[in-house]
Amino acid sequence: MKLFLSIAVILFSVTFNALSQKINETNFALGINKTSSRVQGNYWDEAPPTYLTFSAAKSWYNNDHRISLRKDLGLNLQYSSIGLGGGGLGVGNYYSGNVTSLFADVSLLANIKINKRLAFCVGPEAELLLIGNTDVTNDWYFHSSPQPMSGSIREHGINRDYFNQPAFGIKARLFESGVNKKVTIGLALSYLWTKSDHSNFYATNYTRISFFIGFRKQKTEEIIPDS
Repeated sequence: MKLFLSIAVILFSVTFNALSQKINETNFALGINKTSSRVQGNYWDEAPPTYLTFSAAKSWYNNDHRISLRKDLGLNLQYSSIGLGGGGLGVGNYYSGNVTSLFADVSLLANIKINKRLAFCVGPEAELLLIGNTDVTNDWYFHSSPQPMSGSIREHGINRDYFNQPAFGIKARLFESGVNKKVTIGLALSYLWTKSDHSNFYATNYTRISFFIGFRKQKTEEIIPDS
């Protein structure tokens, strides 16, 4: 159901962008994605991990009103360095390696102009995994009697085995400042909820903080002289 809703939101955003919009903006962002979980301590000895993200997105909006609707559609590339282990004297395992994931990301934001150079945006966001590249090793042990056992399982290749649960939440673009008429910079913050399972190492929330730069292109209106 969540997968269907994610696809529906993305398709709706793409269709909605066909409407006339004065500003067309290309954004690039670099940041971190901090995970958190209510059940993390039940599975791992280490603290919830933090991942590195890079995103590219297109935005469409008008700027002739103080409040307007901003539509963002983009791709988010996440690099996840994995180092998590858990267990006790009798049984345990340790995951190590990395996962590179490509997500589709869509948001519908209220764009609030503070003055000619400052703006604030906030609204819902959805994220869906497209594809990933995995290189993860699971080292495990089982101290049974009379013969203890241990081994390693390596997962390697292109797949959708990790971070495949859709995420939904709130996105805000803070301190958005226009360097000039064509360039904006600022700080973006997202707080997303997801279903906790093995694929995301039992995370329930993501807090993403990123620095962005945007390049605006304004549509020019053609004036046809009276004949």
